[in-house]
Amino acid sequence: MDKTSREYEVCLCCHTTRGEVEDIIRETGVDNLKDLCAAAKIGTKCGGCREDLQMILDDVLGK
Repeated sequence: MDKTSREYEVCLCCHTTRGEVEDIIRETGVDNLKDLCAAAKIGTKCGGCREDLQMILDDVLGK
């Protein structure tokens, strides 16, 4: 699946989609990966999604 799709499952450990992550970023106002992981409760088990999480964070924040 395309990584830009809101249906793309970013965190396989927690079954969290890109759309859910985008919504969390907008709702909480987080602006860094550490705070995003804490707010979404993802990216802390295996860490395999952290690169994608940073990409999504950058996309939403327009970086």
